[in-house]
Amino acid sequence: MPERLAARTAELAALPSAGRRLRSGCPAADEHDLEPWPVYVDLVASELGGPSRIRTASRYLDAVSVTADGPEARSLLSLPCVASIRPVGRSDYAPLRAEPAGGANEISDGQLGQIGLDSLHARGFTGEGIVIGVLDTGFNLVHTAFSGIEVLGRYDFVNDDPDPSQQPGDPPGQATHGTAVLSIIAGKEPGLFTGGAWQASFLLAKTEDTSGEYPQEEDFWVEGLEWLDVSGADLVSSSLGYIDWYTYEDMDGGTAVTTIAADIAASHGMPVVNAIGNLGPDPGTLIAPSDGDSVFAVGGVDASGSMAVFSSRGPTYDGRTKPEVCARAVYAAFADPDGTSGYSWGNGTSFATPLVSSAAAVLLQAHPEWDPLDALWAIRSTASRASSPDDSLGWGIVQAEAAFRWHSVTGSVRRSDTGALLRSYPLDLSMGEGSWTIETGPGGWFAFDPGVFGPFVITGSGSAEGSVIPVSGNLGEEGVEVAVYVDMPASGAPSTAFPNPSTGGVWVGYDLDRHCTVSLSIFGVTGQPVWSAVREDQEPGSYRAPLDGQAFWWDGSGEDGSRVPSGVYFAVLRKGNTPEVLKLAIVR
Repeated sequence: MPERLAARTAELAALPSAGRRLRSGCPAADEHDLEPWPVYVDLVASELGGPSRIRTASRYLDAVSVTADGPEARSLLSLPCVASIRPVGRSDYAPLRAEPAGGANEISDGQLGQIGLDSLHARGFTGEGIVIGVLDTGFNLVHTAFSGIEVLGRYDFVNDDPDPSQQPGDPPGQATHGTAVLSIIAGKEPGLFTGGAWQASFLLAKTEDTSGEYPQEEDFWVEGLEWLDVSGADLVSSSLGYIDWYTYEDMDGGTAVTTIAADIAASHGMPVVNAIGNLGPDPGTLIAPSDGDSVFAVGGVDASGSMAVFSSRGPTYDGRTKPEVCARAVYAAFADPDGTSGYSWGNGTSFATPLVSSAAAVLLQAHPEWDPLDALWAIRSTASRASSPDDSLGWGIVQAEAAFRWHSVTGSVRRSDTGALLRSYPLDLSMGEGSWTIETGPGGWFAFDPGVFGPFVITGSGSAEGSVIPVSGNLGEEGVEVAVYVDMPASGAPSTAFPNPSTGGVWVGYDLDRHCTVSLSIFGVTGQPVWSAVREDQEPGSYRAPLDGQAFWWDGSGEDGSRVPSGVYFAVLRKGNTPEVLKLAIVR
């Protein structure tokens, strides 16, 4: 065994999963990384009459699934290498029922906004750089919404071939469910539809035979999960579940095959986000693998946030709260799975699950210091009922923006002169004796969890253009959001007023090339004085950031403190003896 583990560890280091496992603290191989011992597999095959009777082999379970009748299966117990036998479970799959959603623009807005994903998209985080594995019935990628999808790998474990789309010989609608589910994460058609993590990369595994002719769906699911592990998925989104011959007593986190496998995947740093099922509203109606202690089970709500009546409920048989969180499962929007255009509505926790998986992927992009389990922990800790979880809503509806800030210093970085967001801009974050260099993402925002609470200071790293205006604060459990401004070298550009027009106050920014007194005076359109401020003997530099001590701030009031009425005003900025006039508009 030690030699096999050492050899497997060396193999893992060269696989796409190596980076994820290193970040998750599990780079070395364990017993679940080893293939079943070939001699034992051969013995089972020989007992059954040949290798064609072996359907799948599992590293996670140290097991094989076989095609055998009752007496044949029982005969395997006579082999010294066989510890036990059990039937393979069948899923609770039901055909997709969808309604056309014609005439709507951005019909995905509601489901994204309900869980706060829209706000993270606005910050530039869309899942880029994260690999999501999807286990489902198949995937047709002909719809316009999939025109930009990046697929790193795909496989059909039902037919044992590399094409997981609808194929000749498949039952009608084989790929419908999986296509709809995938679009909720990966779809993008500007003005019409946005998936939750549409710039992520994908590994697609077809593990479900919708005809019901095969009883091996459970083992196909495990086989697909193991493939996603070594292929480098950061997390798995599964809208399939298994109950068949299982009873509620088996929903104990340690009995169902898929549950055991999903927990092992999480131990390798690849957690499974899984639908809790559609067998509600009674308690204890959850299905495998959502009963796993490391499986992130997802329930469903409607647009108002009320629990979907069909959403399965916890607890697990051993008393653990399930689901973890909830998202939209009633009138969820997705790409028409049977066409090249158009969109549909549908119901089911199958559709809530990809929304939660999307949130996890977007958070992983925003927080490169987190591993996938960290992201899911933040989601659960900040959901709408986190202080009082129950077995219907779990910890509540996802609040992705709160999860983004959880335990973290977050914020935007902008030029002080133009307000433009600065992408890939380096900063230094200091807390006590700790210091970290962090960088903004593609939208000019950053997030970093230092692992400690307390006072912090953000400064420039010295490796980028401009001078960062230091920001200080105090980090607590819920996190903090700051605005960081960067002064560019004084350019002598005209002074600025923003916002302009304004419904409130106005910042007036300027550059100064010498020591002098600077004053700002506001006049009405007829020349009457309204307000003024003076800064004596100011040092040269850029004073454009909307911060105290930087740009002048006029709050839209007169000298007597009363708000000025709507109208045109003039700001006279005087640097020494040099005046500059800016036209302002106040709109009440």
